[in-house]
Amino acid sequence: MKILITGVSGQVGYALSQTLIEEELVSITRQKCDLAKSDQIKKTIDYHKPDLIINPAAYTKVDQAEHDKELAFKINRNAPKVMAEKAREYNIPFIHFSTDYIFDGEKSDSYKEGDSTHPLGVYGQSKLDGEKAVQEVGGYFYIFRTSWVYSTIGNNFYMMMKRLSQERKELKVVNDQQGVPTSNFFIAKQIQKIIPQLNSNNTGIYHLVPEGFCSWYEFARVIISQKNIQFNLKKLKPIQSNEFKTKTKRPENSRLNNDKVKKTFMLKFSDWSDELNKVMDET
Repeated sequence: MKILITGVSGQVGYALSQTLIEEELVSITRQKCDLAKSDQIKKTIDYHKPDLIINPAAYTKVDQAEHDKELAFKINRNAPKVMAEKAREYNIPFIHFSTDYIFDGEKSDSYKEGDSTHPLGVYGQSKLDGEKAVQEVGGYFYIFRTSWVYSTIGNNFYMMMKRLSQERKELKVVNDQQGVPTSNFFIAKQIQKIIPQLNSNNTGIYHLVPEGFCSWYEFARVIISQKNIQFNLKKLKPIQSNEFKTKTKRPENSRLNNDKVKKTFMLKFSDWSDELNKVMDET
């Protein structure tokens, strides 16, 4: 199977390119195809004629998106719409990734796929509009929402905690936001299991995260306790969101319910902490 994957220099794109090695991969970087330019997307897909398109690429700078609104919507809404249109034209599956930021975090329980959406900022709105655009195009589409993605590459919470615990004697981390830490290779390995099962009867939206949930503070505590044993954990201080100012408000509850994806594709997931241990064991 020839699979075209966007954003292979990003966390999820990289993991997919390393996991789907038995397939014929067309790895797309920004240098090969600028997703802000629809004509380049069309030409790239027409040239390679893939059997499957996977789009993990996205504009992910949550705070900067408030100023780069036009670019955020070009990449997060317009680009997936064009990919969905080309996938429908060629009658092939299209896998697109979305985010917990389409929700406002007001729900007390975990979010299900059909729950009402209400983004708190431009990034979340651009991702939600991308979902809607893909659904409007229709065809053979799959939207996988995930949350708190981390890895051993790039800028993410895992790498930041490792670095800051080496640089500082005291750290303050938000303790009133809950979510499901999700490693890039967890996502890639589940997609590998899902691809052979794709058919016209199971298209739609799915939440793809491990079991369990935690706060950012709890996430940080596990990382630092394993990766920097010299750090005094008494100096890791839990704080409230209003003590850590950001341009864009984050959802207090980012917990995604994964029952649908497990049932549909017959998958079994480990707890987020077990998945984190796998990552830490390799670094």
